[in-house]
Amino acid sequence: MTLHAKEDAAFSPAADGTGLDNLATLIRDTARMTIGAKAVALVIEAEGAQDLGSLALTTEGALGQATYEFCIGSDRVMCRAPNSDTTRRSFRQTQVQAISTGTMMLSVPLARLGETGAGAIAFAFDQTGWQADQTIAACTNFALIAEALWLSHFAMAGLNLEVDSLTDRAARLLRIAEIDALTQLENSASFEDKARAMLASGAENAAFIMLDIDRFKLVNDLYGHQFGDAYLKTVAKAISAAFPKGSIVGRLGGDEFAVLTPLPPGGRAYLDGLLSRCRSGIQRATVLLGKPDVGHVSIGACQYPDHGRRYSTLYNNADAALYAAKDLGRSISTIFNPLQHDRYNDTEVGKQFLAAVQRDDITPYFQPIVDLNSGQCAGFEVLARWRDSSGRNLSPAEFSMIFRDHTLAEKMTRTIMHRAFGDYARHVTTKDRLRLALNVTFFDLMNPEFVFEVQTAVTENKFDWSLLTIEVTEQTMLGEQTGQIFRSLNELRARGAKVALDDFGTGYGGLRHLAHWPVDILKVDKFFIDGLASGSRDTAVLEALICMCQKLDYEVVAEGIETTEQIAALRDMGCQFGQGFVFDRPLAGEDLIERRNVYGIG
Repeated sequence: MTLHAKEDAAFSPAADGTGLDNLATLIRDTARMTIGAKAVALVIEAEGAQDLGSLALTTEGALGQATYEFCIGSDRVMCRAPNSDTTRRSFRQTQVQAISTGTMMLSVPLARLGETGAGAIAFAFDQTGWQADQTIAACTNFALIAEALWLSHFAMAGLNLEVDSLTDRAARLLRIAEIDALTQLENSASFEDKARAMLASGAENAAFIMLDIDRFKLVNDLYGHQFGDAYLKTVAKAISAAFPKGSIVGRLGGDEFAVLTPLPPGGRAYLDGLLSRCRSGIQRATVLLGKPDVGHVSIGACQYPDHGRRYSTLYNNADAALYAAKDLGRSISTIFNPLQHDRYNDTEVGKQFLAAVQRDDITPYFQPIVDLNSGQCAGFEVLARWRDSSGRNLSPAEFSMIFRDHTLAEKMTRTIMHRAFGDYARHVTTKDRLRLALNVTFFDLMNPEFVFEVQTAVTENKFDWSLLTIEVTEQTMLGEQTGQIFRSLNELRARGAKVALDDFGTGYGGLRHLAHWPVDILKVDKFFIDGLASGSRDTAVLEALICMCQKLDYEVVAEGIETTEQIAALRDMGCQFGQGFVFDRPLAGEDLIERRNVYGIG
């Protein structure tokens, strides 16, 4: 690159992007003002990693051209730059020459440029004012200044390139930090940041969509984690392909995805089409995986601004619609309807729950557990009920979201536990030896303080540890035998409580739990009891379960018994205990005093 500085024309700042224009102008103007040169020529042949090329500076007119030609014609040698294959010209010594009438030319080599290049600076003076020693000394000193300016510029140019490189690298690292490593979608934090930015930018209409792969845990268990990863990546690509450019697509974690996509005005029909296209796209893509019963997703969506303007509101409403879709049977799409889906909204239900606790509207009910041989009431399972503003008792299925939030789930367990022990102490005596079965959650057992909470409730109500049963589901027991859940169950058992495995046969890894976990009681799920009437195969499965429990010395409780025929069949198989509507409906605390001690068993 060659730059020419003219007498009356400054360099354009955009000429090279390195600031050479300002440097050249500074050198030229300084030389004319400080040492009285009539014309100046500067030639630098730059080298190095920055590849800045060459710089030529001349004063305008014939004298400037003559000075330039004198500069480049000075005595020079050819040399090779260190560690380089590049050959350059090196200006070797100071040259003085009188040219034309009344003009002296002086050329000074820029010897200190070193590896950054080679060059010289030439000056033209009026011969009448020429003073050889003084002028040569002044020009030599000025050359030192020009060298220093050039070297500073060269170093700064290198620094700028390094900064640019670091900036590019930082941008790449930032992008890597925003990406979910498995699916290459936005990760949870990045999705939220970009979704908030999109909403704040003045979007007119948009849809917030949440997707959850149906029964992904079961697929993972059946086919392994490697297939599970391939499944997630396939679904992620299909989701990205289903939505238009400008959509933000992210993986929130596990098998849950989210999308924020622009909508046209009044875009409900358009949104329905997008959700349908997304679902069919996922099914087409997952067919290629070659496994049965994959590619099914549940989808919940809400619209901006109709269903909210804040990110948190849209998230909660889309999440509520997603859980409504799951409750309706999965593998469907649901768009938020506040009249139908508020009970799935975590924030809203959480507020209502805490208010219900304050009003004592969260109460325990007691379902009798009956000895199938004698008809004697052996104890009760404690069930949680929520009395709404109309006085109706809501069942746990109607406030299931409480059990997805660790704070609310633990609050529910503690509220029910203390109320249940209190009702038992008031209306049942320990002499009756009626057991009390308390359902606990994953969050309870993960809390190291939970055992002490139970101890406090037992002590305050003078309850007998040996009459307490802790009921847990198979899914709660998922985890290592060295983990906190295992430790909590062992501690409760060490104090005298029994552990019951609830809903047996409908979860994961039940036989493993029977072999290695601290279990005393097996509760057979209603699914198997209902199957008694459907044929010999279901009966054989149930007989095998009961026989296995007898060999392992476990008590067996059959859930959901509804007919005397079921009672007779279970008794013949050797099942010891049962519960269900055939005996009694769950009793309120105040009804315990009038409980039945013996039930007809047919």
